[in-house]
Amino acid sequence: MLENLRATLYHNRRDVIMFSLLMIAGILIFHPIMIRWQVMGDYTTHNQLALNLLDNPADFFRNTPHFLYHVATAIVYKIIPNRDINIAAAWVMILSYLGIIGLIYWQLRKKSNLPATILIIGITGLLSLALAIIMPINFFTPENLYFGYLVPHVYHNPTVNIMKPFSILLFFMTLQLFFNRKPLSRWWIILFAFVTFLSLVAKPSFIIAFVPTLGLVTLVLMLRRLQDIPAIIRQPITIFRTFFYTDEKIASTLPRMLNPTYINWAVLIGGIVLPTFAVLIYQTLTWTSSGGIGIDPFRVLFEWTLHYEENADKHLLYKFIMSCAFQLAVYLLNIRETSRNFMLNLAWLFFFVSASYLYLFVDYTVIAAGDFGWSAQIAAFILFITTTIFLLKTYGEKFLAKELTALNWGVLLLCSAIFILHLVAGIHWYRLHMSQYMEELLYIWW
Repeated sequence: MLENLRATLYHNRRDVIMFSLLMIAGILIFHPIMIRWQVMGDYTTHNQLALNLLDNPADFFRNTPHFLYHVATAIVYKIIPNRDINIAAAWVMILSYLGIIGLIYWQLRKKSNLPATILIIGITGLLSLALAIIMPINFFTPENLYFGYLVPHVYHNPTVNIMKPFSILLFFMTLQLFFNRKPLSRWWIILFAFVTFLSLVAKPSFIIAFVPTLGLVTLVLMLRRLQDIPAIIRQPITIFRTFFYTDEKIASTLPRMLNPTYINWAVLIGGIVLPTFAVLIYQTLTWTSSGGIGIDPFRVLFEWTLHYEENADKHLLYKFIMSCAFQLAVYLLNIRETSRNFMLNLAWLFFFVSASYLYLFVDYTVIAAGDFGWSAQIAAFILFITTTIFLLKTYGEKFLAKELTALNWGVLLLCSAIFILHLVAGIHWYRLHMSQYMEELLYIWW
């Protein structure tokens, strides 16, 4: 086994070296900002909750529906010397960012399926770091960088940041549940349920938008297979076979709508849907919005104009486009390929569903908190990642095959230029958070 491990590491030595360099770079980038922000933003409240967990666990779990950050911080606090809750919290966040960078690099390499040349490894590594700090193109509204935009990154909230690695992992795992040549075994339900659980107890913002998105996707796929319905009516037993199939021969006798190679119903329902409802019901019993939740279009953005920034609800279409300019450019300029790319279309659908949460839904407990906006943030981030994967794979293959035409080069350079604008905005966003305090950011820059 040890020899096999050594052989695998040697075979993938360039990836191993780049992964190690990315972990070092991640620490160098996010250690300063996480140390700085432990006494600002939402960290002060959540770090105190982590201390409350240590003092009175029963009371903590009774009143804290998403608790992963606090549990992780409390564990690190107990481990590190010279116990300091802020230092412990900073390292929990740094590890979260390292997980994000590692997952991005893994998916870029896996999904692009390009050879491990030094050039490709180097580009992939740089893209992984860039995606960890990228932002909307917001510097054309210099005094309104946050409110009204769909931002993929914030530094002031720990629970959304610890949610990101589990949400990214679950999104890419879910791709295996559709159009898979060989359906996943039902034992995968355990892993899916575990990742779903971790994402929910980190922060439910991803799941509450992702499950409805999956519902829309499966509905569309079922409508495409309407001819299967008579067979299902005639053979009700096929429904049960969907969940308890034992081999590919049985699976192949199912109508395509129920065939686990088309939609893996067993893992989808058992690994994502049922755990989601179970945890959300528990969280509802643990904590209920005192003000209630309702549909009140653009109310959150209007509330932001009263509390923080007078332009929060202005130029929303412009801000929406600038939040996904790179993604829009890649999709529209490669419409023939992108329209057939399931991963990319799932990410776009998730993005639209999540954006509707920000624009339409309100938690009346503290309206200005904009809690439904977190869903749009993780959706924007995943859309950045999937679009970058598509661009890297499509144009990487053409480059290696020496099939890039002048038009291809023009599209690639234009999309790359827009990506760089997003990156410059991200660097500016990072710099502000390293030089400004919460009050200055909230009332001057955001």
